[in-house]
Amino acid sequence: MYFCPIRNQFLHRPSQPTTSNAHGQLSPPLRQPGPSSVRAGSSRLPRNIVFIPQSQSNDDVLAKIETLFETIVDAVSVGGPIIIPYRRSTNEQAFNPTASVPNPRDGRHMDTVRFPGRNPQELRRFEALFRIIELSHEALLSGTLITKRNIYYQNMELFRSQSVVDEMVDNLAFTLGVGRGDLNIVATAKGLIAGQVKLMMRGGICINCAESSDSGVLLPSISAVDRIDFQSVKWLLATFRTLSASLYHTVSRAGSGILVTGKGYPDLATRKFLATVHSVRPRLPMFALVDFDPHGISILRTYQYGSQRLDHEERTKVPRLRWLGIRSSDVLSHTVITQDLSANSQDSQSSQDLSSQESIAYSVDTFQDERPVKRPRTRRTKSHAGDCTSPLSDGDREKAVSVLRNICTTARIDTAGREHKLELQRMLMLNVKAEIQAVDEFGDITNWLDERLLSHSR
Repeated sequence: MYFCPIRNQFLHRPSQPTTSNAHGQLSPPLRQPGPSSVRAGSSRLPRNIVFIPQSQSNDDVLAKIETLFETIVDAVSVGGPIIIPYRRSTNEQAFNPTASVPNPRDGRHMDTVRFPGRNPQELRRFEALFRIIELSHEALLSGTLITKRNIYYQNMELFRSQSVVDEMVDNLAFTLGVGRGDLNIVATAKGLIAGQVKLMMRGGICINCAESSDSGVLLPSISAVDRIDFQSVKWLLATFRTLSASLYHTVSRAGSGILVTGKGYPDLATRKFLATVHSVRPRLPMFALVDFDPHGISILRTYQYGSQRLDHEERTKVPRLRWLGIRSSDVLSHTVITQDLSANSQDSQSSQDLSSQESIAYSVDTFQDERPVKRPRTRRTKSHAGDCTSPLSDGDREKAVSVLRNICTTARIDTAGREHKLELQRMLMLNVKAEIQAVDEFGDITNWLDERLLSHSR
């Protein structure tokens, strides 16, 4: 029993936490096995079934929130202002993507939220933050999970937009030095999974990913998963969502596998799932297949090294995730680069002199040593049906520069970082990008995938 300042009464801690289903109804109590019971159970289970370790920080988060409540009560009792510390996770900092653990002293500014506020906006911000703290506190006590979307729709007039909730939840977790999931607040399911794998949930439900639809099944929060049955899975591929429609995970010559997609930039739940799978199944080969463009490499690096905004989150990085493709060598072997060597483009147009122009075929193997003076124009020859290269947009070039800056400011650039840097430089110099479909054969990418996966298994 303890005192809750929000309800102004004593409450009992639940002896066994529960989870809620999609309709907000409570599921059966969770089973919380200790280390000895897990080891004993694991010895009786097949080797393809593994338990998922759960975070032990819920009590710590409760203690931090209740300490915050005590500070608020003390301030009210003496008639002083209420001050809640508030640290923004989006402030600029020296982000080190290769760091194995987040840096708690990264120099980001510590702000505060005050009551009474100096203006109506500050008052609204205090009310919104306090409401999120209250909902997190109740969720931790009851052992339920709540979604950020649910928080918004319960208080639409207060928050006014979903982005306000998203930012405040992440900032609250960052301020307390915990992950978002440790607040028992999760994002609405976005990622998809398909393959020969079963997810046994803590509420007793079993999700058979082999029985998924064409696009896969929604990937649940890893904190709600009790154990995973990998069956005969040989590989895992983070890729685009339409690949599962071909049932490639069941017909691959490299063996049965798992397909996971974050549907664009990977969300936190998808990243945590991959990082957890890598932790409990370190020998399972894990690959990423992304577009040959700056955004594709940015997605790859987010999977491998995390992101600046959520760098404080634990178990979100898979540095050993292998880049399956696509690379410049996959799409540029038949691309002809035409470079105008004339200093004045108007003179070259009027003269029609072929000697003022030179067609240069850049070999991918030797391109690293090439340094054209001007950015070349590209003329593409369709050598096969899958040739779908296109020039970079202004947004693509800005993204490439941003990712390059992130790589170059890293304290130590590893082998993968050097490869990412080289490929981005090739994109910028050649002014070219390509989607994954550039390597397919009349809409069929399975042969290309088989060759790549089998080559990594040798």
